Amino acid sequence: MKLSGDEVREIALESRLVLTDEELDGAVRYINEFLDMLDRFKELDLTDVEPFSFAEAIECPLRDDTPTPFGNRDAVMGESAHVEGDYFKVPRIMEG
Repeated sequence: MKLSGDEVREIALESRLVLTDEELDGAVRYINEFLDMLDRFKELDLTDVEPFSFAEAIECPLRDDTPTPFGNRDAVMGESAHVEGDYFKVPRIMEG
């Protein structure tokens, strides 16, 4: 499967990236080389290969995820221009 320059430009625009013609040519080449590499996996005979997964439970060595009070919450919330009540207001990045 190969992608055309128009398809890559469309993907870039959806990602809010503006590419020069030179950058677009490089991106098309890079993506198509990657897709060619993935196509090579179709040549493998995997009929006797069992799926590989970690279905069993593993013990997590990390600490419990318990809420803890944050130091000086009022100072942090008070300095931000993007505060609405108790929350930070994050600008939309996608239309919808």
